[in-house]
Amino acid sequence: MTQRPPGVHPAIEPDDATLVVPASLAARGTADGDAGAGWLGRLRAWFEDPRHADDRAILRARLAAAGSGDAAALADLEDAFAGPLPIGTGGRRGEVGPGPNRMNETVIRETAQGVADLVAQEAAPRRVVIAYDTRTHSRTFAHAAAQQLAACGLEVILLDEARPTPQLSYWVRARECGAGVVISASHNPPGDNGIKIYGSDGAQVLGARDRALMTAITAAMARALQPSGPDDASRVQIAVGDGIAAFDGPYHDSVWSQGVWREAAAAAAVSIAFTPLHGVGHTAVLPLLRRAGVAVAVVPAQLPDGGAFGTVASANPEVPDALALVIAQAQRDGADLALATDPDADRLGAAARNSSGDFEFIDGNRLGALMLDHVLRHASLPADGWVLCTLVTSPIIATMAKAAGVDVVDDLLVGFKHHAGMLDEFPSRPLVFACEESHGYMRGNDVHDKDGAVAALLLAECAAWAKQQGRTLHGQLDAIFMEHGYHRERTANLYAYGARGREAISGSCSAGVTSRRGASAGST
Repeated sequence: MTQRPPGVHPAIEPDDATLVVPASLAARGTADGDAGAGWLGRLRAWFEDPRHADDRAILRARLAAAGSGDAAALADLEDAFAGPLPIGTGGRRGEVGPGPNRMNETVIRETAQGVADLVAQEAAPRRVVIAYDTRTHSRTFAHAAAQQLAACGLEVILLDEARPTPQLSYWVRARECGAGVVISASHNPPGDNGIKIYGSDGAQVLGARDRALMTAITAAMARALQPSGPDDASRVQIAVGDGIAAFDGPYHDSVWSQGVWREAAAAAAVSIAFTPLHGVGHTAVLPLLRRAGVAVAVVPAQLPDGGAFGTVASANPEVPDALALVIAQAQRDGADLALATDPDADRLGAAARNSSGDFEFIDGNRLGALMLDHVLRHASLPADGWVLCTLVTSPIIATMAKAAGVDVVDDLLVGFKHHAGMLDEFPSRPLVFACEESHGYMRGNDVHDKDGAVAALLLAECAAWAKQQGRTLHGQLDAIFMEHGYHRERTANLYAYGARGREAISGSCSAGVTSRRGASAGST
């Protein structure tokens, strides 16, 4: 018998809804002496809700463990029922499990209800496309979102095989949808999942629309969800098997059109090892590189593994350690380049042979410099084209664009929704290239988000051209530095988890703002 994960529930009759609270927890789980408030009150309400009957056994066990002095079990319960999972910019993300501060079917349905309400408020097209990645619960959550959106009267297109996030962005625009939904937590730990919301422009929601989405989801959380109806199934188009090919081909053609240099003989001389890091990247990167004529081999051990992400500590191509297996394969195969996409295939990591023949990781800013140099060198540059990058992108990107006479905006806030916001504001301007230091790259106007497949194609072309010139990619970087000046950047990652982690982040941000205001007030 197949067991559903915690927080993922069928429509079943409840079992015994009696919750026995250990005496040691009865007081500390309340707020101001109110037994209905605090995390314990929220736990009780969740436990007694018939929709969560499948969660009761695990909640009883955790509560008993917490009452017996298990500090980890207590901390988990306090966090899971600390309050609703925050509605961040563009959606919600967190650990999967029971509770309002976890990712589960209830949270997915509340969020989908909010999306439907926002589409109605904006009088946007009543059509939504949904995609999902390879995480353990992604398909279940995608179907739950589709059901809730259909219950609200929206037409739903569900890509019912794991596909890249940028492919979702493409189809939101191509099908003139009012919104898009992606079930993914990108390169978060395997126990996490998330729901990201895209607007009718194919980009993650921004500014006033983002605030309106937060308001709509919050309102949906406070009322009963729209119940299912007899006509809901007729509003859901499920693309699976042969049917999903119709959603692959046009997107792949769009990515292919962003290439700028094609010489079959040079491409055939390049060998690449590739890993999707247990995600969806192979569905787009492999067919495109093979279409280019490049010899490419995938790391078999890092194909989808049911969401376990079993071969990596972090499936993040920004981290050199994540490329260990693909570099090992590249060394065995005698390949020129090792490439990796993150689980939803919107970021690209790479390592290439240096002058000693050893593989050396290339950071996100330098990958951007290589791709931009390649585009500026070989593309037919439109007179009104432009390059977009953020405040944290290496200044070499702006330097290179200006040297080529291409307009550049180099002070965007972090996140590709800000790049996409510029495209939405000036839709007739062709995007020559866009990037930021976190291994995200974009070219062209079809997809309003970073795209690992576009980046892989451009970097493969760049490697082929450099090899034709007798250089490695590291040698090509040296040539770029000789022309535009040497640049070096370093990044540091700090991680904070759960409700306490969010409080720590908020406190740090507030302290930073206060500190800056104080410094400004004291200046002359």
